[in-house]
This record gives sequence, C-alpha cells and structure tokens, in this order.
Amino acid sequence: MIKLLIVFFLVKQLTPPAPDVVVKRAAEYMQARLKVSKFCGTVMVARDGKPLFANAYGMANFEHDVPNTSNTKFRLASVSKQFTAAGIMILEAEGKLKVEDTVSKHLPNVPEKWKDVTIHQLMSHTSGVPENLQKALVKGMWPQPIDKDRLFEHIKDAPLDFKPGEKWSYSNTGYALLGQIIEKLTGTAYGDFLKMRIFEPLEMNDTGIDNRRLVLKNRANNYGMALGQTVHAVHIDLSQVFSAGSMYSTVGDLLKWDNALFTDKLLPQSSLARMWTPVKNGYGYGWMIENRLGRERVLHTGGLPGCNTIVIRHPRSRVFVALLCNLEGSAIDVVSRDLAAIAHGDLYDVPAQRVEAKIDVKLLDAYVGEYELRPKFAIQVAKEGERLTAKFPNQPKLILIPESDMKFFTRAAELTVQFQKDEKGKVTGLVVHNVGRDQKWEKVK
Repeated sequence: MIKLLIVFFLVKQLTPPAPDVVVKRAAEYMQARLKVSKFCGTVMVARDGKPLFANAYGMANFEHDVPNTSNTKFRLASVSKQFTAAGIMILEAEGKLKVEDTVSKHLPNVPEKWKDVTIHQLMSHTSGVPENLQKALVKGMWPQPIDKDRLFEHIKDAPLDFKPGEKWSYSNTGYALLGQIIEKLTGTAYGDFLKMRIFEPLEMNDTGIDNRRLVLKNRANNYGMALGQTVHAVHIDLSQVFSAGSMYSTVGDLLKWDNALFTDKLLPQSSLARMWTPVKNGYGYGWMIENRLGRERVLHTGGLPGCNTIVIRHPRSRVFVALLCNLEGSAIDVVSRDLAAIAHGDLYDVPAQRVEAKIDVKLLDAYVGEYELRPKFAIQVAKEGERLTAKFPNQPKLILIPESDMKFFTRAAELTVQFQKDEKGKVTGLVVHNVGRDQKWEKVK
C-alpha cells in the first residue's frame, strides 16, 4: 500500500479520552478495519505505562485453528534492533567500549574495507557497509542455517556503499556486526547477554531469540498470501538475520520494555537520549525519531517473510502502541497511526467499505484540471482512458475510483476526493477527506 498522508496543519492537542472511551473506540475501529483490509496479529495501546486496549485477531496457526491471543509470541524482525543498540550502550556505560571505536578494534578479522567504520555509524546506518540479506536471498541462502562467522562471506569483498558518515542507508549487516561485538566483548552468546541484562531484569519472560530448533509455546506461525489464499511464508532461517532481527516477544513484554525506558533501570537517561537523537534521516541508534502532527514519536518497524511489526512510543504523552502481525500485508502503518490517535483523542477515520459506482465517463472531463491549496501547491487531476488520476504534491499518482458522480476514493490510501460545483454546475474545487479532516482545494485551471 502506498503511504499517503496529506496533512498541512497541526492538530489541536485535545484532552485525552477516558480509558473506557479508548477501549470502545479502539474495538469499533478494529472491527471496521477487519472488514476492509488484512490484519492478523495482536495490538496493544497503553498510556502512562498501563494497558488501555489489548486484543488479538486472526490465527496463530491456520491449519489447526489456533487463534492469536495477547500472549502469542511473534517474531519482532527489525524491532529487535533497539535491543541490540541498547546492549551496545550498556557496554559503553560499563566502559567496555566507546561508540566512536572502529569496528576493527573489537573485530580484527572484519573485511579490510570495513575496518575504519565506527560503532556509531553501524548503529545509525551511516556506515556504508553493504546490505547482506538481499544478496543472501538472491543467492538462495535464506533457508540455510549459517554460522555467524560465515555470515558475511558472500559480501566480504564488496566495497562500502559510500564513505562512512556521508550518507544514510539501512544495513542489517551493521546490526549483525554489533551482535558480534557484543559476543566478543562479553564472551557470551548474543541472546544470553540480552536475557541476562535486559529480559530477566524486566521480567520479560516471553521474549528471546528465535531459531528453527526451538520448541516455543504460543508461537505464531508466519503466513503470506498468494492468489487470494493464505499460504506459508517463505522460510528464512533466523541465523541469517542474527542480531539484526531474530527476536520474538509479546505485546505485554514490549510494554514492560517501554516502561523501563522511562527509568534508569537498564541505562542512564543520558545514554537513552543519545539513542533517540537523530543522526541522519531521522534515525538514532535502533530507533526512528519523528514529529507527527506536533507530537514527537520514537518508533521502529520490522518485516520478515510472514511478519510485520511496529512499536511506537510517545515520550511526552506516554502513549505506547505495539502491533505484532504474522500475516504479510497486515495494515500496521495505518492501524498504529489511528490507534495512537484514539489514545490521544486526536482525529481519525473509521475504515469504510467502499464500492465502485458506474458513472458516465463523460462526466470525468469536467474534473480535469489543477486544484490549489495555496499558490504553487496543487493537485493535478487528469483523465487517462476511462479513469481519473490525481497527482498530489510530492506523492505518487493515484487512480481515483468513483463512489458516486462527484465522490471518488483510491485503493492506495484511505482518503476520498469530493468535487464541488457552483449553482451553474461548473466545477469550482474539490475537498480531500483524510484522517478525519477536510481540506478544500480551489480549481485554477
């Protein structure tokens, strides 16, 4: 789904709704969501450290009709990176390393071209170290268990993608190297280190490192879709991912993690503040830092075959949202956005099933033109064949589907476009409805 959010003003900060109101609205929203898009997994919405809404949808195992529950364990994929980064910061706080250290200081056998890359650059994806997972997929390596010492053999001769520190490029390789550094400095397996230093102190008893041999109660299977049918996802042995994304957890354990991040139990706040300081592209150490509608939010997403995840924390309002899904294509972006809005008392739209209407194609000609919100900021509406298209500023072109003679929707984003006419029937503008808001654009051509 194309990500499209057309918002050009800040939301007025409203009084947060009472817990029972959040529960009612979230439940109604999720039931409506299930009617219009795929979603299979668990959700958690919390405020001030306490759960407001936690529920599960779909199946953990379709073959045996085992439903997902709030205690179902899901792969975290790249949400794991925040734990790897925290592990590095724990070691720095203990004086075992500095983030300014080069990778070769702690891993002498690293490929020659990577030797001057720093830990800071690995954690912030500014190292230029080439991505390993995509190349491993092309080489057919994903299903194969691999020893961590051979994890980079297929890219060991590859040059850096750019001079370290100059650019930003997401690299699972960098986070796999961080796991190797943790093991080298502690003499402990990566998963055991996280267990001793993070999971056990926080009583995250349903969190750990996944692997193919592990018999794990309440584990969700991973699924995809093919020709409208649910199928098993492509298999990837998580040794290929290592410390870049091999964890499993539950939404309840992730709330324990979030609560700990408001304390000094694991790390001093000064270390956490550095993790949440953007370096490039809004990325800090294992976290993305954004400002959405006047609210700071710290988040990370994750994706592996049959797995989509997202964790969002709002430091000021202490609203926490986690979605863990075991079906590819589950609508985590829009659902997490809207559940956070419900918890804050912000505007949102309840998903609606929309049906294409048959209209006279000749009607479309009158809608073609340019519509301005302000000078030099316009939507271009065009007719292509028997369809209307709309090109929003700095966004991909959308196909507009008629819901009536004057109202249109798109399957790529949850917005509607309502054309307006004057008393003589002349098209004068359009109204875009998106995320509970209406915006009027004047026709200028």
